[in-house]
Amino acid sequence: MKPTAAILSVGNEVLRGSVVNTNAAFLGRELSGLGFEVISHGVCADSIEAIRFRLGEVLRRVDLIIMMGGLGPTPDDVTREGIAAHFKVPLVFSPRQYSQLQKVYKRYGKRVPALVKREAFYPENARPLVNRFGIALGFSIEIGSKIVIALPGVPSELQNMYFDVVLPFLKKKYGNLFKYKKLIVKMAGISEPDVMKKLGKDFFDDLFDFGIYPSAGEIAIRILAEEAAVLGRLKKKIATRLKGWIYGWDETPLSVVIGKILTRKKQTLAAAESCTGGFLAARITACPGASAYFRGGVIAYHADVKTDLGVPEKLIKERGEVSAQVASQLAKSVRIRMGSSFGIGITGIAGPGGGSSTKPVGLVYIGLASPDGTVRTWKHVFWGERYQIQDKAATKALEYLWRKIC
Repeated sequence: MKPTAAILSVGNEVLRGSVVNTNAAFLGRELSGLGFEVISHGVCADSIEAIRFRLGEVLRRVDLIIMMGGLGPTPDDVTREGIAAHFKVPLVFSPRQYSQLQKVYKRYGKRVPALVKREAFYPENARPLVNRFGIALGFSIEIGSKIVIALPGVPSELQNMYFDVVLPFLKKKYGNLFKYKKLIVKMAGISEPDVMKKLGKDFFDDLFDFGIYPSAGEIAIRILAEEAAVLGRLKKKIATRLKGWIYGWDETPLSVVIGKILTRKKQTLAAAESCTGGFLAARITACPGASAYFRGGVIAYHADVKTDLGVPEKLIKERGEVSAQVASQLAKSVRIRMGSSFGIGITGIAGPGGGSSTKPVGLVYIGLASPDGTVRTWKHVFWGERYQIQDKAATKALEYLWRKIC
């Protein structure tokens, strides 16, 4: 039987929608991948009484609860106090975390403010989880078979602490319970219905947990099974039935996969973007080590910038800025100007205005220039809000490059 888990976010800003709760998505994915049955995602107000009540309510139903947020230095950060109130214990001071605080502030030539000292306190019945990536102390509490873990709400700190101290702790606590249980498949250029059709009904003959998660131009499948043999059979079926769309068997993003291939082949990339406004370059440069294969990018938004880059003014007048010919010339010009192996050019109408009956909102042309001097272009009409169209266009451009180089 799977151990159960719950995720509880603390913060009025989450309740009010002022911030997007990416932490819950991250923890839900990670805990499910380990083999936990995640039965609850909740949000709690910045209130000692609310935290005390919600903790007791949720902890009765699960083996593990991870709480996040409310560990900062300001008066509304009362997670540690709420947890201590639930267990009826005082707060105690962590000299080790305070030393970490001093190091952080010393780096900037400052002393630790008195208010910030709060971040080194934790409930007396807890075990400190030192935060090497920020200043808020985390902690864990074990009550019989129940576990409570409190982490900072800053996404980068939470994720780093999860891999640094939480994951090793959970693996030690639960031993080999989760061994041989997870299968991840990442795909590009195929829809969710087509994935299900190609897998077929017989794919589900074995007993396992199946999840399919579509995003902008991509599909992820995550499978949990009790037996390694089941995962082995499933992987063979997936590899055969979805061949041509699979770009990875783990959580590695498509942009990172592309970067590794380009690095291995000693090839480089440059991009000229119009409607995507830098989405593509941002996806590429988010990957550590991107300087090894990404020469640079140009946001050629205005027609004058396109002509400065090398797109003939006559071509723009005859075909329009949003055309296959302009996308092709953008890709070709940026490759030559930046001395890269490949060049990508993107132009389109992201909306919400600017469309017409012949060139609707969502129309995007993508050009890919290759080392041999050839250029290929593709036409798409994406649906959605402005940022969704931009995201889908950037993903599709990455897919075309991946297919060319893999």
